[in-house]
Amino acid sequence: MPLDKIEDTEKFIQTHKTLILHIKENPVACIVEENLENISKYTTFENKSKIKASLRGFLNKHEEIGLLVGCKFKVQINDEVLEYTTYPANEFIDAVILNEMIFLIDNQMKQIFSCKISTDQFVKTKSEFNKFQEILDKQK
Repeated sequence: MPLDKIEDTEKFIQTHKTLILHIKENPVACIVEENLENISKYTTFENKSKIKASLRGFLNKHEEIGLLVGCKFKVQINDEVLEYTTYPANEFIDAVILNEMIFLIDNQMKQIFSCKISTDQFVKTKSEFNKFQEILDKQK
């Protein structure tokens, strides 16, 4: 949904940057967490009973650039919600779709939290990609 149709645009201002790291030559989608307060909250994860996460994409209409793809990643620990809004590069979006994973890392590139993305859309997209890749491999 374009931001000009969303009433509270403050909810979609960029809060974090994205980064692509390579693990065993495989690109992984990362959001860089610079807020030390949030990092310390992650240490309490194992003591919490309910953890939920969601990733939503949106479009932001920019007058000069055009449409920009944004992502809002939310992690809920019991009643507390941490939100990450970013405008990632295409490589980040591709890595999320193909790997069905998203990672939060700190400034030293250490993993804070990782999350499996399990939605029908991603699963369907990855499954279709794998089938297409098999067809291409057979033709070689």
